[in-house]
Amino acid sequence: MAEVIQAIFIRETDTRQHPKPHTVYRVEIHAAVRNWIIWKRYSEFAKLNSRLITLYPKNPPPVPLPGKSIFPSTFGNPGRIEQRRRNLEDYLRGILSSRDDRWRQTDAWKEFLSVPTGRPLDASTMYTSENWLDEYNDMTNIVRDIRSLINKRGAHAARNEISASHNCTLQAKKLLLLLSTRISNLESGLNGLAMGQTAEAAMAEGELRRRQDMLHTLKSEKDTLMKLVNSTRQEQLYAPSPAASAQKQADRKALLDTSDDYNYGFPTTKSATPSASPQPRRRNGRAFGAQAKAFANETEETRGLDNEGLMAYQQQVMSDQDQQVEQFSAILARQRQLGYAIGDELEAQNQVLDELDSGVDRTNVKLKFAKKKLGAIK
Repeated sequence: MAEVIQAIFIRETDTRQHPKPHTVYRVEIHAAVRNWIIWKRYSEFAKLNSRLITLYPKNPPPVPLPGKSIFPSTFGNPGRIEQRRRNLEDYLRGILSSRDDRWRQTDAWKEFLSVPTGRPLDASTMYTSENWLDEYNDMTNIVRDIRSLINKRGAHAARNEISASHNCTLQAKKLLLLLSTRISNLESGLNGLAMGQTAEAAMAEGELRRRQDMLHTLKSEKDTLMKLVNSTRQEQLYAPSPAASAQKQADRKALLDTSDDYNYGFPTTKSATPSASPQPRRRNGRAFGAQAKAFANETEETRGLDNEGLMAYQQQVMSDQDQQVEQFSAILARQRQLGYAIGDELEAQNQVLDELDSGVDRTNVKLKFAKKKLGAIK
């Protein structure tokens, strides 16, 4: 069964230099389950109109085709090109929206819009030399969009915006899936052009090698983007910054400083000349003091340790606690990210259900209209 076309747009134009300078129009076709793009010259619109008039001489299309201007020429005149673009869009939309579907049922209309049929498409015969390049340019634009999404994901992750980062990842993966499919079709189309399976002659060897290099570059770019999209960013999200690490080390050193000249909160004075009297040496034994000895509770880990050993043991305990806190923080952040992801998935499913509901309503309206017409015929 052929696609049911719902809308047609002509939003852009382009100038081509081969085989001679001319203007092409970008026709966007929106169907029920997929969209596609074709590029057409004005002469192809004129050919379609001529075929439709030949089939139905007494019933021309509802909107007339804009005429061809020779003096002055439309080519190179932006104002005239824009006016023709609007008129061509009205011409196609007039056929699409007409209640009389005789023009939409013709092979000329379906071939002009490249409407997919129920049988599988043969990618090796669906491209010409020009629209192969158009498809390649579209895919390079998709590559740029994916890179932009990856950069945005990094910016959102740096600001701890987990939901926005997750949305960027989802969009990038969807575009990558589309890119992989279209690259496969593009490769088959290039093989068909090389063997002359299309209406055009076989491609020259030099041009074939150039396009093969372009395709290889596009594949390498796709593989690189796939690795970037699938790479986890947990280490970047939860790893402490160098400034934070330096601040943590400074705070710990200030808390546990064991240098000989540390004053422990008491004011000290230093003489300009070194004192001749010998400095008392610090004891290596335990020095709790009288009250500390009364309240000190020894454990199996601390018994037998001197001051330096006790301080090293305390540092190790604090380091272990810091690692546990960081692990708990990463787990909580991951749970929050999963919650955001579930919420986004629920929103997407609700949107799909809403679209399905709208489609059912449209189908009911069409069925009522068909029943009404059937009743009038009876």
